[in-house]
Amino acid sequence: RQPNGRLRFPDAFLHPEESQIQLVNQDEEPIENFFRLVDSDEIKRDQRSFCRPVIQRFIRECTHKDSYLGAPWLIKPNVANHYKLDTSLPSHLQEAQDLVYAKIRKRKAAKTTDEKEAEKRARKEDTLLQKARIKEEKDRQREERRKQAAVKYPVEDLDLPIYRKDPNLNWVLVDMTPTNLKNEENDGLYGHQQQQQQQQQQIKRIPYPSGGRPARPIPRIESVLPTEFIEQSLILWSFLNVFSDPLQLSPFSVDDFERALIQSNSVKSTVMIECNACLLNVIIRERKEDIANEIASGEAVEDYLEALEDEENESEEDDHQKQTNPKPKGNDRDKQQVERGWRDPEQLKIGQGWDKKEIRQTNERKGWESVLIGCLNEIATPDMIPQLDQILRHLVPRNNSTASEREKQYPSLSIKHKLTVLKFLVDVVNESTLIKEYMEECQEQLTEFRRQKVEMNKEVKLLAFRRAELDRRDQADKEEQESSDDDDDDGESNSENSESGDDFDSPKKRARRHLSRQEKLKQKQKKRAEMEALRKKQYEKQREATKARNQELRLKAEERRKLDEEEKALHKKEEQLEKDMRKYMTLRIRPLGRDRFYNQYIYLDNVGTSNTYGSGRLYVQSPTFVDIQIMMERDVRTDLPEQPWGRGGGQWFILELMKAQGFEQEREWLEKQMETLKNQEIDPSTLTSSWWKYYSEPEEIQQLLSWLNPKGSREYKLKNELVKQQAYIIESMQKRTQVNIKIYVHT
Repeated sequence: RQPNGRLRFPDAFLHPEESQIQLVNQDEEPIENFFRLVDSDEIKRDQRSFCRPVIQRFIRECTHKDSYLGAPWLIKPNVANHYKLDTSLPSHLQEAQDLVYAKIRKRKAAKTTDEKEAEKRARKEDTLLQKARIKEEKDRQREERRKQAAVKYPVEDLDLPIYRKDPNLNWVLVDMTPTNLKNEENDGLYGHQQQQQQQQQQIKRIPYPSGGRPARPIPRIESVLPTEFIEQSLILWSFLNVFSDPLQLSPFSVDDFERALIQSNSVKSTVMIECNACLLNVIIRERKEDIANEIASGEAVEDYLEALEDEENESEEDDHQKQTNPKPKGNDRDKQQVERGWRDPEQLKIGQGWDKKEIRQTNERKGWESVLIGCLNEIATPDMIPQLDQILRHLVPRNNSTASEREKQYPSLSIKHKLTVLKFLVDVVNESTLIKEYMEECQEQLTEFRRQKVEMNKEVKLLAFRRAELDRRDQADKEEQESSDDDDDDGESNSENSESGDDFDSPKKRARRHLSRQEKLKQKQKKRAEMEALRKKQYEKQREATKARNQELRLKAEERRKLDEEEKALHKKEEQLEKDMRKYMTLRIRPLGRDRFYNQYIYLDNVGTSNTYGSGRLYVQSPTFVDIQIMMERDVRTDLPEQPWGRGGGQWFILELMKAQGFEQEREWLEKQMETLKNQEIDPSTLTSSWWKYYSEPEEIQQLLSWLNPKGSREYKLKNELVKQQAYIIESMQKRTQVNIKIYVHT
């Protein structure tokens, strides 16, 4: 074949019996005396160069065929003309072709006017239908834009439209509101498995689960304490640090408190000793001054003992009612005396005179263990402290034990028992007169600080007004200066015009022609002198004006500098006032808010002290059972007003959204809690399972702020609170990192 696809030697197909072989040069020109005739049986072909596909291609290029059934293959006119072939059909083929063409012409002619009109109407209807579809699509897109524009933020976080905008369908909103079933069997609060299955069949995916926000920073879960003790330890730490002044207790960090709780060897923990000793001193002081509350004074123990005596007397009178007699609330104590248990002779002997004097700070609070044993026997009951007998038996290892033996027992108490004892002491001290007076003092101080803050806000507004007035004067002076410059330019141009006009004043010219040359020189000198005097006068005037302006600018700069210094001093004063207010805040734990999945963010302030970093963390707590019930009710609530932009889904939607946004562990926990709450026999108030995590790096706070979506109502409040407390949180985190590095290097 040639490069254009044509056959190089088509004559070989026309004379198959005898073929001519010719050699050609590089220009494809025949070489003389290099040819001969050969028979067809002497020629062999390459199977790959002349195969079935090649023949098919040759037929396609050289022939054509009509579309009617039984049409013959015909040589194309250009090929026939090139090789001078006759293209006339044989008679029988020509007759068949004429017959087919006649039938086609007859069928076309047989079409009635009605059929043509019907075809025309059909084409018109198709056109109208296509236009209607286009119009419907435009209306739908306009409605989608209207619905999205109608959203008034902030809205419920789980109803934000961004999660339901399908990017594959031009950001069309999908309404994922769960469909309420009419079947009464499924109308219970949690029995909606059939509804969930139907919802999952209708909605297979969340269109845009990321919401266009970056990934959430993963909080940490490492802690030296077991998870079930974190919440209680944080509450106790916050109380001890908030009321460190009245308790005469040096503030300490959360890390110090956790290390003290897990310490189980014989080495004494200064933090735990100081915490217990300071709380015991408050109770002793209240008892000595006879102002102790019902628990600290021992009245609760007396009531408990009287109830026990009454129960024993009733049991002796009527033995057959022994099992049915009412017992004091929470009384699981056996009638028989427990060895070294609550209020046995050994315990009372050790704790005798425990409230006669306070525990001194000298000699490492020596003897505080005996005071604690006496306190637990005198003002505590088994109702107040579960496993009280077990705790006391541990603190008193044997009968007739020595003080040195008892000093070694407290560090080996379990974390649970240490927290139990400390919680009891905190509860007693929290009702003391000392704490109440301190809280009143804090409230009075906060009231004074708030008054100062109001006055400070007035000063801030006054400074802002002075700055605005100064800026207004500067703008007015600038405009006046530009106007005077324009007037000077106009005066100069007018003087130039007047001088130039003098040149063209023909009467004056004619008068000057009659003057002598000397008079002309005198007039010129006189005029030059007048101009020089005028220039000097203008120069002096400009100099005075410039001097006055520079003086005015210096005064303005001085005024602005003083204004900046006043604002700086006021800002510093405001920061100090904020620190003082934080110091006198008695709020134990400060919840900042919740995110879209109801996880609560808590910041434990360092309560205004400068010698500790406080917690150095931003804690994240799991949703409460009330929050979980609110999320579950999304499947069944029908009292919500309709929204043009629709709503998010129920449980399935929440769990899938958590999975897509990296809440794998939290999702598994929430799913288990929901399954537990579906069993209506379980009292939700008894559920105490929760998790605690935290952030401890400043970079994580920045990532968290980027992840939060302020268009949601909960995250809008949370982000605002985080921004307000961001400086304090980052400062405490940095201090914690520095302290831990020092401890690591020292170790």
